[in-house]
Amino acid sequence: MTAADATPRGDSPPTDRVVAVLEFIATEAEPVSVAAMASRLELSRSTVTSILSALSKAGWVSRQADRRYRLGPGLLRLAGAVQSQLTPSQAFSHVLADLADRVGCAVSLALVDQNEMTMVGIATGPGQVPAGVDTGVRLPMAAPLGVSVMAYRNKQSQQDWIDTAPAAHRPVLQALLHQVRRGGVAVFGADGVALEILEVMGEVVGLLAEHPRSGALRQRLFQFLSRLSARPYTAEELASDADLSISYLSAPVFDHGGNAVYELQIGCLRSQVSRADRDEYLRQIRSTAAALTALTGN
Repeated sequence: MTAADATPRGDSPPTDRVVAVLEFIATEAEPVSVAAMASRLELSRSTVTSILSALSKAGWVSRQADRRYRLGPGLLRLAGAVQSQLTPSQAFSHVLADLADRVGCAVSLALVDQNEMTMVGIATGPGQVPAGVDTGVRLPMAAPLGVSVMAYRNKQSQQDWIDTAPAAHRPVLQALLHQVRRGGVAVFGADGVALEILEVMGEVVGLLAEHPRSGALRQRLFQFLSRLSARPYTAEELASDADLSISYLSAPVFDHGGNAVYELQIGCLRSQVSRADRDEYLRQIRSTAAALTALTGN
């Protein structure tokens, strides 16, 4: 038994090990041996073999002639269900790519539920996406993350979301929810030093992505990055003639039932943005959010 196998259930429940094995196989270009999985995931070979046996029965992994494993055809049914239920259509991808080209920044689309947001679409354009940020990345719904969607949720959901922030920040978040309902967009800033830290931390997250058992630490770093880049501007500040630093803008995208389900983001990561450029960013994100909303009904 390895140290990882002996870890108490609260720290490493069996389901986490199953997920780790499946994700490790998914990230490897070639089939993987039991020995390689046991070594990289710090699990015993018997544990890995037991997990693979269960996954094989479900068709989620397939054993090759050389006793190495790859993803199995049984996942195709699940992948198809995810594709149809959660992932935006190909038309969404074209809209995101066009927006990225127009604003010269990376843009993203995230599916937002009550507990987390999941990146479902990213377009870089001439911009740059922080290392480690890719489709499928999930972040806990800790305020102010997801504010443009939470502004259209019910009062209890909003209060639960606000309560994830320190008490001193909650009045600002309440005002931000009202501001988004009025203007449809949230704009966040970060000073020059914070932007530099964001770049470095993004590289760290990218490096951690190479280590299968670093998922929890990566999630903590993503949360830290989101807080570092999340100083919300008031409507009065945005209307001033002064240059402002902007980390990102966000706007809601609605489904055919009028529910806010996606958050569209423009990741400017610029230390000085003029009033004219801010107005253009606002115009672009509003028009694109409206275009994506129209597509959800198709």
